[in-house]
Amino acid sequence: MPRSFNIQNKVGLLGACLALAGADAQAGPPWRVDGGFPTNWSTLTVETRTLGQNLHFLHASGGNSLALSGPDGTVLVDPELAPAAPRLLAALQKIGADDVRFVIDTHYHSDHSGGNAFFRRRGAIVIAQASARARIAAGGHSIYWNQTSPPGAPDALPTLTFDRRIDLHVNGEDITIFHDDPSHTDTDSIVYFHHANVVHTGDIFLTRLYPYVDVPAKGTIDGYFPVLDRVLAMIDDRTIVIPGHGTPSNKAGLQAWRDMLKIVRDRVAGRIAEGQSLQQILAAHPSREYDDLWASNRVGPDDFVVMIYQSLTGKRLDWQPKR
Repeated sequence: MPRSFNIQNKVGLLGACLALAGADAQAGPPWRVDGGFPTNWSTLTVETRTLGQNLHFLHASGGNSLALSGPDGTVLVDPELAPAAPRLLAALQKIGADDVRFVIDTHYHSDHSGGNAFFRRRGAIVIAQASARARIAAGGHSIYWNQTSPPGAPDALPTLTFDRRIDLHVNGEDITIFHDDPSHTDTDSIVYFHHANVVHTGDIFLTRLYPYVDVPAKGTIDGYFPVLDRVLAMIDDRTIVIPGHGTPSNKAGLQAWRDMLKIVRDRVAGRIAEGQSLQQILAAHPSREYDDLWASNRVGPDDFVVMIYQSLTGKRLDWQPKR
């Protein structure tokens, strides 16, 4: 999700962005505060849900994780933030899935890939789209979050990369990992478990949060629609859809997300075509009927509209939220 700095070496920076535990809730915009990033590392609890035989949803701190266990070892999608990795391992041990053989990063943001080094040191192969490895290795600065990510340590980097698609055949499951053109970032992967009929979307889909379009990482609002349409075409009404953040959903939830993105995108695009300024577009409040469901202190209504504006025009790349 919206996190371009590397939490592995910058744990202390987390508090600057995360008015998520409630302490700074009154300082930000008057929107719901997302609670997906607790920082009580020593007592961190891990939510675990069994989705099917040997397939489990987990969330500790950061993005959502998905684990498939079995005789070939465990496949773990998104190892979350680095300080959460030991607690995530403890939760995996309780369900008999601690032999992590493969880790899959849905994208480069450290709330999804921060645990790479921890699991690599335990022998895991880390799989990611090629650009994800490059971005983790390079580090960088996020204007939106006003945070700097140092270059990733060697053991934090994915060890197996691909361009468009790679398939794993383990534990009796066929797993397809594919990358379309840039959307949330230029590193995003969809992970589909065919037999279980479960798909992990990374941050291309969220529940109860507006998206963070990482424009500096070549993210683009228009890139969401081809990949969302591809996923919608390949799943059915029984598919469990794991978002990058938020509660597990289904095809109807994914469709509602896609429709919301398209409606707000088209409203912003229409006003740009009319020659309106960013301030005029913000004053029109193009996301108004969706704010109660999706706005948060991480990405508020104005932030969401500005990201669409940035994506469509290449302007106002210096935008920072009012925190």
